[in-house]
Amino acid sequence: MKSVGSSEAQPPVATQGSAGVILAEPKGAYFYMDAMRTIFALVVAFGHVWALLIRDYQPTANLAVQATYFTAGFGHQAVILFFVLSGFWISRSVVRSAARGWSWRGYLVDRLTRLLPVLIATLAIGGMLDAIALYWLRSPTHLGLTDTYVLRTTVAANLSWEVLLGNLAFLQILIKPFGTNGPLWSLSYEFWFYIWFPALWLAFRHRRPSLALITLAFGWFVPTLALAFLSWLCGAAVYGIAEWLSERQPLSRSNQPLSRSKAWALLALTGAVLVTALVLTRFGADTWKDPALAVAFSAFLLSMIVVNPGTITTFRPLAIYGARASFSFYATHFPVMAFAAALAIDSQRLPPDGHGVTLVILTLLASLAFAWLFAAQTEGRTDTLRRFFQRKHDDLAHPRRKEE
Repeated sequence: MKSVGSSEAQPPVATQGSAGVILAEPKGAYFYMDAMRTIFALVVAFGHVWALLIRDYQPTANLAVQATYFTAGFGHQAVILFFVLSGFWISRSVVRSAARGWSWRGYLVDRLTRLLPVLIATLAIGGMLDAIALYWLRSPTHLGLTDTYVLRTTVAANLSWEVLLGNLAFLQILIKPFGTNGPLWSLSYEFWFYIWFPALWLAFRHRRPSLALITLAFGWFVPTLALAFLSWLCGAAVYGIAEWLSERQPLSRSNQPLSRSKAWALLALTGAVLVTALVLTRFGADTWKDPALAVAFSAFLLSMIVVNPGTITTFRPLAIYGARASFSFYATHFPVMAFAAALAIDSQRLPPDGHGVTLVILTLLASLAFAWLFAAQTEGRTDTLRRFFQRKHDDLAHPRRKEE
């Protein structure tokens, strides 16, 4: 899942980190956080296209095939890491906005102009692709004949107006995602986290309770939503700790708490812990595994902010894509890939041979390219939409100023 929260800025130019000092804006760390968004989205999408096109695992002595099946199973973990990144960026935005003077209307304008253009266009295009595949092509994938675990749903029923309207209201926590687009469940989770965090922050930090607190009841009826919020809050904790450390940082370089070598050692250690957590959480579905993974990733993220490593040109395309199109890629990839499956296979999924792997790669690349073009017309217009609705908001808040 693309983390929807992001720096929402162009990837920074190359900078050299300064270990032991958390900069006001650690641009090197932010650069890699944007690159991570692309990587996480790719992990999710790869798992989906592999399951759509390639048959279920069968015992084999081929280590490359074993490794590929193993890698294709990290989609859920990638979504949890997305949640942590989102928690960092959104809590940063909320805390800073609250310090300047909070406005729920302004905040919702800011968030909805980011989310709704992508969501509305995704539902329209995804619904069209699903309908063509289902009713015209009579796709075995869409009819459930391929028996892939990523599409065990009644696609026709999920194309109803009721489901469409529920998805537009971010109610995938209560109803099915629209059409084939199962990954939209995480977008609804994100939306309610966007409401919960400022409601809680304003109530406890600024003594300003609001009606938004009522939405916390969703967590009672949807326990998985409440559990995922714990992972999301780990990202908020990273931001809070980073801010606290930056405020307490001594100015004297000779009195820094960490030498550069120790800071890099800390980053390597937390990276090793993260890799271990990823492997351990790959198996089973115990409830503690998601928060444990989120904690491990948060430690790595905080270490990276402390180190603030210099950017590497090789990762620049990933960072650019992450900042500009990873949200669109996450939102659109499944219906696009399912449509590709409708064109490419019948009721039997393919073996993991050269032909099958090539088809997986081509479908993944096509989905990336489609999302890049899609983002230019949706995410790329966020600032324009935001300015338009902010002007409307200001006119409502200050009607006399408009008259003048």
